[in-house]
Amino acid sequence: MTKLAIVTCLSVLLAGCGDRLTEIKDAFSGINSAADAAASAVSQDVHAIRALTINYNDESFTINDLFKTILRDIRWEYDGEKNELHVQGTWQAPLFSDQAWDDHMQKQLAETGLVNVICVIQDDQIDSSQTEVTLVFNQEKILQLSGDDALHHLYDTYLKK
Repeated sequence: MTKLAIVTCLSVLLAGCGDRLTEIKDAFSGINSAADAAASAVSQDVHAIRALTINYNDESFTINDLFKTILRDIRWEYDGEKNELHVQGTWQAPLFSDQAWDDHMQKQLAETGLVNVICVIQDDQIDSSQTEVTLVFNQEKILQLSGDDALHHLYDTYLKK
């Protein structure tokens, strides 16, 4: 009789697990859907632009290599009407290493400093004269570069790493 009671209890428990297993599968499916949606949120144009090759100081690297190396937590957007690539990421050393920031400031920048880069893409190249780079800390622009100086600073930072 106890064996029958145990088998009955286990059957009831396992029946409940089937519903729970279905819920878990649905949750995983939702996670996959969200991941797919996030991946497709970056347009095909951005993927093509990220693959463009940069030739600088006898070195070749892609736009993707450049930004993945010098920034963290990157977000990519492309405005096809203006041919503008917008890249936003968290600051990390050695970007702007020529600034006299102490260790405490560098730690704060690494946590909350946002670097915004706008590049105009023409003929599959970055138009250096129209490049803008800003560093925002506590919702205030603390550094801004534009033109050739801005783009070459990014390239030089990449080559230092």
